Amino acid sequence: MRNVESQTLTKLWWRIVPLLALVLLLNYLDKVNIGFASLQMNQALQLSNTVFGFAAGLFAAGYAVAAIPSALLLPRMGARRWMSALMVVWGLCSAATALVATRSELLVARIALGVAEAGFTPGVLLYMTYWFPSEYRGRVLGSFLLILPLSIVVGGPISAALLSWDGLLGLAGWKWLFLLEGLPTVLLASLVWLLLADGPREAHWLADSEKNWLTEQLDADARRVTAAPGHIAGWRALLSPKLAMLALVYLSITTSGTGAIIFLPLVIRSMGFSIAHTGIVAALPALLATFALPLWGVWTDRSRTRETVVAATCFSLALGLLGTAALLPSPWALVPLTIAFIGFFGSTVPFWTLPPTFLTGAVAAAGIATINIAGNLGNFSGPTLLGWLSDSMHSYGAGLAAVAIPAAAAGVFLSYAGMNFSNQSTARVA
Repeated sequence: MRNVESQTLTKLWWRIVPLLALVLLLNYLDKVNIGFASLQMNQALQLSNTVFGFAAGLFAAGYAVAAIPSALLLPRMGARRWMSALMVVWGLCSAATALVATRSELLVARIALGVAEAGFTPGVLLYMTYWFPSEYRGRVLGSFLLILPLSIVVGGPISAALLSWDGLLGLAGWKWLFLLEGLPTVLLASLVWLLLADGPREAHWLADSEKNWLTEQLDADARRVTAAPGHIAGWRALLSPKLAMLALVYLSITTSGTGAIIFLPLVIRSMGFSIAHTGIVAALPALLATFALPLWGVWTDRSRTRETVVAATCFSLALGLLGTAALLPSPWALVPLTIAFIGFFGSTVPFWTLPPTFLTGAVAAAGIATINIAGNLGNFSGPTLLGWLSDSMHSYGAGLAAVAIPAAAAGVFLSYAGMNFSNQSTARVA
């Protein structure tokens, strides 16, 4: 049995995780590359930090409208069909941002990108529950989600290099950035269509014994969820306090983290680095966050209360942002900024193991999408608040200190209020 377990998990990992990680890299890059584009775009479109932050965050408006319908379509349409379709649409929307010539057009482009991409993240998180039993999800998500900071490690230098193409064939560098980082998503959609299966039953590459073991484990997970004390059956789960708490915590985390990431190139530029060096410098905190992320996954699976791990990431994020605010504009601010990155990207691992502890089936798709909507409101509030304060106070430090507050509050809430997921969060230690 142990041999079947090992073989099955190995096959699942290599078949699913690397491909979806590559998709996630492009997804995240298409969402945050506006930060690097701002180094030239803000002057070209005459955008203040306030307007830029608002425009960058407006992605959340489109996301909020389309997230739940799009997530619910994934189990109906089939994972590979729906995810590949989303990739084509959001890749084209991202590339089309190169065509904007006014502030209003930029706002429309960001809303359209949010609508197009809305179903992807909740869809992928739900898709993982089709394949990986609960006790392994922390480590799997840890290896999968490390692509988020890695997208900045890879994307930062590439984006900075594309900005140097300014004037090539009559196009501004920031336009080249959107074009050449959006179109690869469209091409990768064909691989998703060809290589992914909708679920274990369609996985011809799994032996019957492996399918049987996997089905038994996933069915056991579902039974544990429904048998758990306080379990709420059916769609009423969307009204549960647990879901509301998770949405509030995720809103706090994304408000703090996304604001810092969107303004990262501008913050680094304020330290005195050139545009060419900004991409390389931005990669350093993200690289260390990449190395740390699998460790969060191990801690998540071994922790008896996974919400405690989420709290630790929140405190890391908040303290890092406060330290960065205190040290700016000195390059030494990169040290606490790295701590903030480690906390922000690390939070994704323990956090996304929590929804499947009380949500199953189609309700899980809607629940994860609901939490994501809250998180994307943070993707709006973080950049908007940071941009407004940086203009008002003439300092990025004031904005960074302000956006640190929600993460700190979430950490305190998780530490002292708790969410009572412990009965589902206990990991099996071999």
